[in-house]
Amino acid sequence: MATKETLKIKAARVREEARETGKVILRAPALVRSAECGIRFLLGAMLSGAEIFGGYAPFGLGLVASSGSGVDGFCALLGACLGYLSFQGFAEGLRYVAACILAYSVAFAFFDVKAYRRAWFMPLAAAGMDAVTGFVYLSDRGWTPENVIFFGTELLLCGAATYFYRIAFTPWTGQREEEELTARQTVSLLILMGTLLITLSKITLFGDLSVGRTAAALAVMAAAYKGGIGVGATLGVAAGLGMDLAAGETPFYCMTYALSGVMCGVFHRQGKLAAALAYVLSNALGVLWTWQQGLQVSLLYEVFIASVVFLLLPEQVLRRVGAMVGQPPQRGTRERAGAYVRQRLEDTAGAFRGLYESMRTSFGRPAPNDNDAAAVFDRAAARVCRRCPLQNACWQRDYISTFNALNDALPAMLERGRGEGGDFPAYFSNRCMHFSDFLSAANEELSALLCRRQYQSRLKENRAAVCRQYAELAGVLGAAAAELGAELVPDPVREKRLRQYLTAQGVECEVGAYYDEAGHLRIELEGAGLSAVRKSESVEKISKLMNFPLRAVDQTRRDQLLLVQSEPLMAVAGVAARKKDGQTVSGDAGAWFKHDDGSLYVLLCDGMGSGVLAERESSLAVRLLEQFLRAGIRPENALKTLSSALALRNEEEAGGFTTIDLMRVDLFTGETGVYKYGAAPTYVKKGGSVQRITGSALPAGLAGGDGAAPDVTRLQLEGGDCVVLVSDGVCGTGADQWVRDRLSAFDGGSPKDLAQALIDESGERVGAADDRTALVLKLVRR
Repeated sequence: MATKETLKIKAARVREEARETGKVILRAPALVRSAECGIRFLLGAMLSGAEIFGGYAPFGLGLVASSGSGVDGFCALLGACLGYLSFQGFAEGLRYVAACILAYSVAFAFFDVKAYRRAWFMPLAAAGMDAVTGFVYLSDRGWTPENVIFFGTELLLCGAATYFYRIAFTPWTGQREEEELTARQTVSLLILMGTLLITLSKITLFGDLSVGRTAAALAVMAAAYKGGIGVGATLGVAAGLGMDLAAGETPFYCMTYALSGVMCGVFHRQGKLAAALAYVLSNALGVLWTWQQGLQVSLLYEVFIASVVFLLLPEQVLRRVGAMVGQPPQRGTRERAGAYVRQRLEDTAGAFRGLYESMRTSFGRPAPNDNDAAAVFDRAAARVCRRCPLQNACWQRDYISTFNALNDALPAMLERGRGEGGDFPAYFSNRCMHFSDFLSAANEELSALLCRRQYQSRLKENRAAVCRQYAELAGVLGAAAAELGAELVPDPVREKRLRQYLTAQGVECEVGAYYDEAGHLRIELEGAGLSAVRKSESVEKISKLMNFPLRAVDQTRRDQLLLVQSEPLMAVAGVAARKKDGQTVSGDAGAWFKHDDGSLYVLLCDGMGSGVLAERESSLAVRLLEQFLRAGIRPENALKTLSSALALRNEEEAGGFTTIDLMRVDLFTGETGVYKYGAAPTYVKKGGSVQRITGSALPAGLAGGDGAAPDVTRLQLEGGDCVVLVSDGVCGTGADQWVRDRLSAFDGGSPKDLAQALIDESGERVGAADDRTALVLKLVRR
């Protein structure tokens, strides 16, 4: 058998250690196992004394059957045998001793059988062994209806005790990750404690004062105080039923404990003293109701002693009771997950509102225009020929010849952009009395016509750009809607575990634990008194409790706290910059930030030109792009939207375009994307090699049409890799081998020192004819 072989191996190790060192050392795991075995022994002895119906004691047998075939089961067997022989005497106790030995033998014999691991196997085996041994004793007593009913109840309770005791011990024998603090385990622990109280009810002091009943009253009082009416009534009925079964009486204790638990729960918000008084007074009333059956004065003393102990209990103990019996909050985890996604959508809408505000003042109403080329001569004639004596002759009698003359001159005028005297036939120019004025007016109208055509072309491009903006907006909202429809998986086990921990610490708040679309754990807390939880040591304790590294996300509301799963990678950044000679501000602007989904974003924008105008354009691009990215918009959508917006803005304010260098790093996986709009090269060091990343896209705001997409390069970064982002003032148009050499020689020390060295050397090589910025990023594994 596997257990026997394990015991032999451990015994051989102990003998070998004793032979080599001359002594046997009990290490921490051995001490813990010894303590667990001792607890099994004591529980077996105590549960053997839990009698019901005046002589039936199935609970010790249930503990032996639930403890298995190993050392735990053997210790429980020894304790149960000692307890049965002590409480039941040799004749009656021998029956249960035989049943315990048979149950342990079944567990030992079938340990490696698949059926043994089924939840029903050992409860059925324990009830069967109890039936085999009890059949002989029941035959001796007689098969009366009362004995048959009690014997059948004993078999049922024996199987149930085996089933629930096994669940109650899962923190020792099972996986804490899956079984800890489940509802079944909480109920099983309460059943175990209730059956122990049956044994303790036999222990009396000063005549009739029962230790078990006093402990039961204290338990009901504490649970009702922390859990309210429902918990008080439920536990009162359960504890009272156990005491009635032990005493073999009518349901007197069940009625009294339940009534007292309800009344204590009613006053649980008025403080400990009010709850204790309500319990004592209602209990006294229940005792008086049974005046005719005999006054249970001992119960009054027991409840009084329990109330005194309750008032003396420290708040920390009551918090632990509240953590066990506390009710879940009304707001479910799914609602929290929905609120999280809705917040993302609101952030997206806010980003578009900011974009609208930046563009609103750049547009005016377009004036109506006429693109008909023939209108050039009509308008010129209206200005010059109106008062001419030959007006009727030219425009009525000889209209055909005038029309042909103007029609012949128009193509040359349109091609050249202005008219000349030679464009018109001689018969027209010689006959016209005001030809020079007519030609000048026609050129003015032609100029206006070409301007109107150019304006219409721009307007058409603008409308197309707005349509593209709507398309990008539709894509963004479509992605957000897909995220809203995605299933965010709640984790009720961790949620309940954290709620119990916080309740035990005196923190009353709502708790939500779920996994986002990437499978990363998120925990939301809402309530007063979260300042203590925000401390780093508290976050570290919660991380150990959740078995996930967590970090707190900065939030403005003091009654909310968001904990997200911490990333295995972290970034160390260094930046250095220098303005162009003669300028007070730099046209370069940058930012880096970490999103709560574990994405790190690094931005570097270089406004065209230098000075205040360049600084305004680059800062606007950084601000808008950061707002989009923080709202959760994908980098490609955010960049295309921003580029189109800048192109529209530049229709009214010429020269407002900027290069964009964006890098996104997933700090969970190391997946990286580099996005460029006309930006300088990016340099990536992996191991001993340096990679140079470039692009062909125009700066943002210059590119138009559907093909205005950024250059995208995908990378896989790891701990120890370095990335350098620079503006075009660092390298200029010359060779950049020296930058790669500098990065290749970088030993992973200070990123800021490397950035400053690049700026200093670029001044010697390229000069200070432009703004210069260098940003160095080094990834480090936590």
